[in-house]
Amino acid sequence: MVVEAAACALCGLPTRHPIEDETGSIFCCPACREVSHLLAEDNGSGPKPVLSDTAVTQDLTFSLSGLWCPSCAWLIRANLEREPGVHDSDVSFIQREARIRYNPEQTNPRRLRKRVRRLGYRAMLAGETPHDEEEAHWMRLLVSGVAAMHVMVLSFMLYIRQWTGRATVETEWLVNIFELMILAASVPVILILGWPILRAGAASLVRGRPNTHTLIALGAFSAFGLSLRNFISGSGGLYFDTAAILLFLVALGRWFEMRAQKVSTTAVERLWEQVPPTAAWMTPEGEIQVSPDELPPGARVRVRPGQRFPVDGIVAIGEGDVDESLLTGEPEPVPRRDGDRVLAGTISLDGSFELLTTAVGAETMVGQIGRLLHQALWQRAPVERLADKLAAWMVPTAVLLSALTFAFWTRQADLETGLIYALSALLIACPCALGIATPLTLWLGLGRAAESGIILRQTAVWERLARAEHIFFDKTGTLTQRPLRLQGVAVDGIVKSDFLAWVTAVETASEHPIGQAIAAAGREKLGDAAPPPAAEFRIWPGQGVSGMVQGTTLFVGNGRLMQAQELLCPSTLEQQAAHWREQGMMVLFAGWDGQVHGALALAETLRPEAAQTLAQLQELGLTTAVLTGDDLRAGKRWQRELGVPVFAGLLPEDKVARLRQNKKAIMVGDGINDGPALAAADVGLAVSVGADVAQAAADAVLLGGHLATGGLATIPWLVQFARLTMRKVRQNLAWAFFYNLIGLALAVSGRLQPEVAALFMVASNLIVTSNALRLRKQPLAAAAAS
Repeated sequence: MVVEAAACALCGLPTRHPIEDETGSIFCCPACREVSHLLAEDNGSGPKPVLSDTAVTQDLTFSLSGLWCPSCAWLIRANLEREPGVHDSDVSFIQREARIRYNPEQTNPRRLRKRVRRLGYRAMLAGETPHDEEEAHWMRLLVSGVAAMHVMVLSFMLYIRQWTGRATVETEWLVNIFELMILAASVPVILILGWPILRAGAASLVRGRPNTHTLIALGAFSAFGLSLRNFISGSGGLYFDTAAILLFLVALGRWFEMRAQKVSTTAVERLWEQVPPTAAWMTPEGEIQVSPDELPPGARVRVRPGQRFPVDGIVAIGEGDVDESLLTGEPEPVPRRDGDRVLAGTISLDGSFELLTTAVGAETMVGQIGRLLHQALWQRAPVERLADKLAAWMVPTAVLLSALTFAFWTRQADLETGLIYALSALLIACPCALGIATPLTLWLGLGRAAESGIILRQTAVWERLARAEHIFFDKTGTLTQRPLRLQGVAVDGIVKSDFLAWVTAVETASEHPIGQAIAAAGREKLGDAAPPPAAEFRIWPGQGVSGMVQGTTLFVGNGRLMQAQELLCPSTLEQQAAHWREQGMMVLFAGWDGQVHGALALAETLRPEAAQTLAQLQELGLTTAVLTGDDLRAGKRWQRELGVPVFAGLLPEDKVARLRQNKKAIMVGDGINDGPALAAADVGLAVSVGADVAQAAADAVLLGGHLATGGLATIPWLVQFARLTMRKVRQNLAWAFFYNLIGLALAVSGRLQPEVAALFMVASNLIVTSNALRLRKQPLAAAAAS
C-alpha cells in the first residue's frame, strides 16, 4: 500500500522526511519549521492599534505640478490651512506632493483639490494619472525655443543696425517689418511659457499671497503690454524680445532645476526598481510565476543564479554568494546557505536557492528603507525652514522694491525707464536660488548616504552630525562580533547538562546578543535533547533575564541581578568567576531558590575594523569613548585593547545620564537594547542586524550590521560627508544671499537690464544646483574605506 506524503504545514509541498514540532504540525524541512515559528511570534506579539472613537480625521495625499520654487509650496500649504476642516497640511517641493489631515464632516478631497487648482497649480488625487511635469515642460520649451531663437536673431540684427551706425530713414521700412516679425514670434512664447505662469501668479496675487509666478508674470507681461501699446501707437520703445527671452531663460532654468530635483530622489526609485516584478512560487501543482505581493507568508520561492531575490526570506535549500551592495553599499559578495536570511533586491551570483517567504512588498527591508527615505524627505531641517521663511518674505519684498524702483525712475526719467528698471528688480529678486539651495543639497546627501548603506530618518540629522563633538559606542554587538562564544560552565550542586538545559530554556526567548549566544551554545551541547519549555520570560534591564522552568523561577544575569534577588553564591563559583574575569571574560550567573547554582563564561572578539574606526574618528576631532555594562575589570581590558576610554558597569539609565552630560554627542548601538541611549544622544546611529530597520530608536541606520565590519567603517565617512554637506549648504545660502543683495543694488540703481537680470537669475540657479550636485561625485563609504 502506498501512503501519500503529508503536506508541509507552511509551504504546502509534500514532506519526504517529515519534521514534527511541539504543536504537532508537520514540516518538510527545518527552515519551514523555523519560519513558521517566526511568523507565529510576529502574529502574536506587538501592540494592536487602538482606534479612538473621537478620531474623525482622515489623511489625504495629492500629487502636484506647476511648482516653481519652495515659495509655491509655502503658498499651497498656507492656502490649504485656511480651509475649514483642515487640521494640518504639508507640501513637499521636491516630491511634488501635499499631505493633508482633514475632518471629512467639514470638507472633502475634491473640494481641497479645487482649492489648490484655483491657485493655478495642478493637483491629482490617488488613482488619477499623474501629470508628467518634466515631459510637458520640455515639450513647451522645445516649441517655444524655436520662436525664441527667431526673436533673438531678429532683435540682434536690429541691435547691429544701431551699433554700427546704419540706422537711416531709408531702412526704416525694414525695421517695421522686423518688429512685426518679432511680435509674431514672441506671441507663441508668451502663450506657451507665459500663460501658465500668469495664471498661477494672478491667482496667488488675488488671494494676497504673491509668489515667484507673480514676479515673473508681472515683469514679462508688463514688458509685453508696454511694447504692444507702443507698437500700435507708433511711438516709444519695443520690448517684445525682452519679454520672450526672459520667459525662455526662466523656463530653461526651471528645467535644469527639475532635472536636479529628479536626481535627488533617485535613491528611493532605484531601490524599488531592483525588486523583480515576478517570483517563482513552488506549489504542489508545480512552479508558477506570480507577483511577489501575492505570495503568502511561508511561500516557497525559487531563485536561480543571476536572478534577484523577489522577497525577504530564509534559505531552505541552496548555497552560494549573494551581492547585497544595493542595501549595504559593500561590493564584496556575502555567502548564504541553509537557514540564512536573504533580502529582496539582492542578487544570487552563483547559487540556486529555495527560500521561505517572511516579508513581501512594503514589509521587506527594501520597502522599509524606501519608506524611511520617503519620510525623511518630508522632515524639514531647521536650516530648511529658515530658507523657506526667507524665500516667502523675499517675494513681497521684491514686489515692494520693484514698485519703489518704478516710482523713482518714472519720476526721474519716464514711464518706460521706470518699468524696465522695475522689471530688472523683480527678476533679480526671485528667491529661486535661495529656496532651492538648502533642500536640494540635503536631499542629494540622503541619496548618497543610502547608496553607501546608511539610511537617515530626517534631513536635520546632517546638521547635528556636522556639529558633533563626542561619539560614544556600545560595546556588545557593536564593536564586538556576533555571536559571543560560551567558553566555560561551572556548576554547584547540579548536573552540568541539567543546568545548561534550564539556562537554555530561558535564554531562548531573549533577543540580546549574549542571551542568543548562550542559547545557541546550549542547544549545541545538548544535541538531540530539547530544553524544557520556559514561561513568564522577563527582561531585567542592565542585569539579565528570568523565566519559569518546571515551576521554578530561574534568574540568569550578572552579579547585580543575583544580589537584587538575594541569591547566595558559593565560594567555589566566586573563585572560578574571578579567574575568568582576570582572563577578560564576561561572567554570568544562574540561580533559583535562594542560591546561585552555576556560572557561565563568555568571550567576544573585536570586529576587524573597530580599532581603525575609532582612530579615524579621533583624527576627525571627535572625543571617542565606549559605554558598556561589563564589569570594571573587563572594561580595563577593552580600554587597553581599543586605546580609548571605556566606561564600564553602566546601567541603561547611566548611559543616558552620561550622554546628557555631553552635548553634541553621537551614540552608536545595535538598536536592540540601546533604545534609551540612542534616543538620548544628539544623533543615534543604529547598526542594523535584522530585517526590521524601521524599529530602531535611532536617527540613522547602518545597514551593514551583519557584515564583518558591522557597518563601523562607514561612520567616519558619514561624519565627514555630513560636514561636507553642511558646508555646501552654507556656500549655497551665502551665494544666494549675496547674489540677491548685489543684484538688487544694481537693478534699483538702473545698472542692470532685464535680459541680463534674467540671465543672472538662471546662472545663479545653475551655480547653486551644480554645487549641490558635486556631492554625487564624492566616493561612497565602501570606496573611501578601501
